[in-house]
Amino acid sequence: MRVVWYLQIVPRFKDLFANPKDSKNLRLHATERRCDRLLRHLANLMQWKNIDQEFPKFDQECRNLRFGLATDGMNPFGNLSTNHS
Repeated sequence: MRVVWYLQIVPRFKDLFANPKDSKNLRLHATERRCDRLLRHLANLMQWKNIDQEFPKFDQECRNLRFGLATDGMNPFGNLSTNHS
């Protein structure tokens, strides 16, 4: 049997932004990031910059969050033979 969990993300983000320490960390990419052409933060990636250029209004608000999807170990069809995750 396969189970898909649905987690309400908006209340979780409200809780994160309510905590001053977490709120500061969530805005770090806009407030304290070094821009010295080295990859020190995901905001230095070309894809992040491309999205900022494509959607300039989204980039103007430092509290807007970007999501990444990680599917490490996901095998929805069961056709990959692995002995470990």
